Amino acid sequence: MRTDRRGHVARAMRGLAKKTRAFICISNYVQHLVQSYGVPAGKCRLIHCGTDTTVKEEFPSRLREELHLDLDIPVIGTTGIWRPNKGFTYFISACERIHEWNPWARFFLGGKAYQEDAQYATALWMRGRILRTIGVMNFTGFQEDIGRFMSALDVFVLPSDCEPFGLVLLEAMIRGVPVVATREGGVTDIVTDRETGILVPPQDPEALAEAINYLITHPVQRHNMGEMARRRVQKHFDQKEMVQSYEALYREVAAGQP
Repeated sequence: MRTDRRGHVARAMRGLAKKTRAFICISNYVQHLVQSYGVPAGKCRLIHCGTDTTVKEEFPSRLREELHLDLDIPVIGTTGIWRPNKGFTYFISACERIHEWNPWARFFLGGKAYQEDAQYATALWMRGRILRTIGVMNFTGFQEDIGRFMSALDVFVLPSDCEPFGLVLLEAMIRGVPVVATREGGVTDIVTDRETGILVPPQDPEALAEAINYLITHPVQRHNMGEMARRRVQKHFDQKEMVQSYEALYREVAAGQP
């Protein structure tokens, strides 16, 4: 964030803090950011986002079947809003590198762009044209059913420059899909490095490629990380517990606390 903009946000947040009893922070990163704006620590409440932990991986994957991909073909994918900060160009660069090492691997890029990001979306489409042309990358578009997309993957990738939280990681992990993600923002609240996935520096396609390649060439470790990922989401990111935390906070505020 630019220094001048940060100053405006900080002033606004300090003013808001005088009239606000509690600020809900979805990650430790967001909590530290809010406090850096001058909001008192006592007014910040950490409540992580959650997801439905009862969902199951779709097997066999309908998306794989539609694209005629056998189960033994490693599929790596990412999805989200097509914006520059999401790091999709780094993902494509990493995919090009992986293709040199493992020509049998396949890649999915899902999501869509809003109108204000149309120029970036066009550039991203052109950036992936080589892999699309040779038939190893599919731009799958926006998937209404996120489980359909995640269940088709062997590895999910979050290459963002920074994420306040990273809800999409939960959607992958709860289906037993290990992740490769950048060590930024709220991601570190979710992913335990080398246990539920692999964390890499942002804007580093070579590190991204090496981490992905490790997972697709070590199936036992990939499976184990996927199972650990599922358990971590079940234990720490159940949406029922998230709702209960919100309800408890609302009751405190209604009662004149904190």
